[in-house]
Amino acid sequence: MLKGQGHLLSAVALIPWFLTVNASATVTNATSAADFSSPPLLAVETSAPVPSDRRIPCQVRVMTGGDLRFGRTNSFAGFIKLHGASSQAYPKKSFAISLATPVAFFGLRESPHWILNAAYIDRSLMRHKISYDLFRSLSTSSSKRFAAGSGFVEVQFNGRYEGVYLWMERIDRSLLELRAYQSNELTHACVYKAVDHAANFSQPGHGGYEQREPDPLVASYWQPLDEFNQFVSSASVAQFSDAMGGVGSRLDLDNAIDFHLLVLLTSNMDGITKNFMIARDRATNPTANGGRFFFVPWDYDATFGRNWNGEVVPATAWLSNHLFDRLLGLKDYRARFVKRWEKLREKEFALKTIHALMDKNADFLGEAGERNVTRWPSTGEGYPDRLTFAQDIEQMKKWIQARLDWLDGEIHKQVAPIR
Repeated sequence: MLKGQGHLLSAVALIPWFLTVNASATVTNATSAADFSSPPLLAVETSAPVPSDRRIPCQVRVMTGGDLRFGRTNSFAGFIKLHGASSQAYPKKSFAISLATPVAFFGLRESPHWILNAAYIDRSLMRHKISYDLFRSLSTSSSKRFAAGSGFVEVQFNGRYEGVYLWMERIDRSLLELRAYQSNELTHACVYKAVDHAANFSQPGHGGYEQREPDPLVASYWQPLDEFNQFVSSASVAQFSDAMGGVGSRLDLDNAIDFHLLVLLTSNMDGITKNFMIARDRATNPTANGGRFFFVPWDYDATFGRNWNGEVVPATAWLSNHLFDRLLGLKDYRARFVKRWEKLREKEFALKTIHALMDKNADFLGEAGERNVTRWPSTGEGYPDRLTFAQDIEQMKKWIQARLDWLDGEIHKQVAPIR
């Protein structure tokens, strides 16, 4: 493993380029996660500074060597823009990339659309990945839990080493396996992103949300979300709990439980009233209102003991919103909620499982984690303290143990006694 930043870049220059694929071709010989024993290096090249309001052309090259493989090519043309909202204020930027050629990387689905997530405020670099991987691990053959797949990469931007990034799937209709928009249909698949704390289900309308599907430039389609928020915010107890037309006919309750438990497990302070996706498919019956909504997690760098600004978060905070408060007021739902927590604590949410994920990511990152610290030292802009890569992982391990112990008691205290 190369140790120094300067040595890394000089060695990269000696790696031969592979063939360049035609921009209209599709790469079929994709890589899997097992193809990599350490983060590959991506070289991103642009001819101008990257803006946030439009895309500009770019070239993405995957630098590989030794036993690392990337199928038939390593060079892709595309377009790039800055990604994120408040995170754009940090010196290490995130990017949205749309490639001319769809690729399947790290064993993920084939797609032209990707996020290079900087995770600047997260010294461990793995909070996003662990959270999304945990949620996806809750999937069954009949009920998927959708979240962004990802893999660690090191990035060289216009010849300058920029540290470790997370190469991440974009949350879109394709990832969520939703039907394509057809203008002649009565209902449509829809995806909304909660971008403000107004997205707390306590009032009608769609304040606090952005429409992501259908493309808002093609069609404005707020009716499904407006109807759902109207129902949740104003339905009587009898209407809300009704077996036929109540909340269970409008929302995937098993998904809602898993999503709420993920928020609680990770203590995502923002993730309960913003920074999530809510989606539903088009109704197969044209006379029906539509399918049931389900949640998709997003933006999990402020988790595992840290807030959005990197400050310490205690392990003893209960997180909810108006929707989840109403759901937990239903006897049957409370019973399912507690039973699901107890089941997940046996395996997916067991301390040894989460610690193993942290160790696996740390081992994969290896010295790349330290190179990222060298490039972005903890004395830099935005950091509230001077944790190193290794120290942050260690505090995460201690925090999650305290969090699990507290939640074991709190869930039974808040939910189980009123079953």
